[in-house]
Amino acid sequence: MGTGFNILVMLHILCVVGGFGAVAYNGLYTSLAQRRPAGGTSAVIEVNKLVSGLAEMLIYAALLFGIGAVSAAGKSSGIKFSDAWVGAAFGVYLVDVGILHGLIRPAQRRYADVVKRLEAPVGPHQDRETDAVQLKALEKRVGLGWGLFNLLVVGAIYLMVFQPK
Repeated sequence: MGTGFNILVMLHILCVVGGFGAVAYNGLYTSLAQRRPAGGTSAVIEVNKLVSGLAEMLIYAALLFGIGAVSAAGKSSGIKFSDAWVGAAFGVYLVDVGILHGLIRPAQRRYADVVKRLEAPVGPHQDRETDAVQLKALEKRVGLGWGLFNLLVVGAIYLMVFQPK
């Protein structure tokens, strides 16, 4: 394993820390933003969305640097694409990204829309009670999604650290 491999692993780890670390508490942000007594929930959600967008770019880069590191590992390293832990790590990553885009992001978009309706002045066809109930349900869905997401991240880290055969 040469310098190129080490640089790719370092970049992979930096992207993992910056990307997955930045989104690790997103479920908590959602819950805490809703509990703000003076409003401003939508502002917290909007800032979190912007930071999470940058974090997602790092999450995608982590995959690219991981692929690059395995490619650069060389035969003497014992790390190959055919290793079970490498395939499992890629699989966990893909499921995690699927949860992000299939469960979490759609629920977060709906959540942000409901928050904006609740923070707006009362309109003629606005049902605040229904919106409040929907908000609680979406908060639970987002929290569940982030819980699954984070659990899979721990699984992927386990695979990469211990490299089970």
